[in-house]
Amino acid sequence: MKTTNKLKALLFVLSLIVALPSVGFAQTVREALEEYNKGATIIKENPDKALEHLYRALEISEDLDFEGREAKELTESLIPRAHLQRAMNLYRAKKMLECIDEMEKARETAEKYFDGNTMNRVERIMPQLYNQLGNREYRADNFEKAISYYKKAIEIKSDYPDPLLGIALANEKQENFDGMLEYLKKTLEVANKVNDRDKADDAQRKGKSYLLSKGDKAQKAKNHEEAVKFFTKALEFDNTDGTIYFLLAVSHSELENWEEVVENTNYALENPNGLDEAGVYYQLGVAHQNLGNNTAACEAFNNALTGSYRAAAEYQINEVLKCN
Repeated sequence: MKTTNKLKALLFVLSLIVALPSVGFAQTVREALEEYNKGATIIKENPDKALEHLYRALEISEDLDFEGREAKELTESLIPRAHLQRAMNLYRAKKMLECIDEMEKARETAEKYFDGNTMNRVERIMPQLYNQLGNREYRADNFEKAISYYKKAIEIKSDYPDPLLGIALANEKQENFDGMLEYLKKTLEVANKVNDRDKADDAQRKGKSYLLSKGDKAQKAKNHEEAVKFFTKALEFDNTDGTIYFLLAVSHSELENWEEVVENTNYALENPNGLDEAGVYYQLGVAHQNLGNNTAACEAFNNALTGSYRAAAEYQINEVLKCN
């Protein structure tokens, strides 16, 4: 009988020892969930305070190990959204640098806690923010800083033509014309890919204009090899402009590269774009004449019998080639 009473007493003490931690855990889980609920209900109104509650809930639930798993998962699901909400509030307050920092936290936590929706939103917004920061630094003549922001935008969204064009323009301001052309070409390629006609036109027009200007100066200085290089690069921006092919033909003619003259005049005639075709045919006639293709030369000179080229073409036909 005494043994039985002692056994009952021992079992009662053991049950208290087992029960006490359980009660403690229950209270702590409840605390974690209370912190979670406090944060969840004020994310939109007060994301700063919401984050305090959520990180407190996360801290408590992590200490609980298995027992806090549910609270932990619930809390992790909201933390990226709270950071994003705080970032957007900072943006509306025109605090761009703070906004970017908070957006980075939203991105980091979204990746850590597998929040695909928040990650998609962040990766849609962040390149635009970095591009805006780049534009701000560009307007302030801080061109290296602008380029660094533009590149951050591209790291997140590679098919974004705006920061590519920004880098090109910043390089131009620094008189880094090779860099300018490199990024104008990238802008054109990406803009065409995403069907951004305005950015494609901007990049094409600027790259083409610069190279035609450089080629024209080289041509006037009779540096025709240099002119050929510039005009050939201009075709990378617009290979449908007959004027570029004609200018190439003129410089190749001065260099006596007759086959290249034939090739480029034919391209020019396929894309005349308002060219004086008589001048093109005259260049073609001269090239065929020097290659010994007299029949083709006569045909070309006959097509040049208009305007200012008429007299010169008649002379070639009647006095030089004796065309039938």
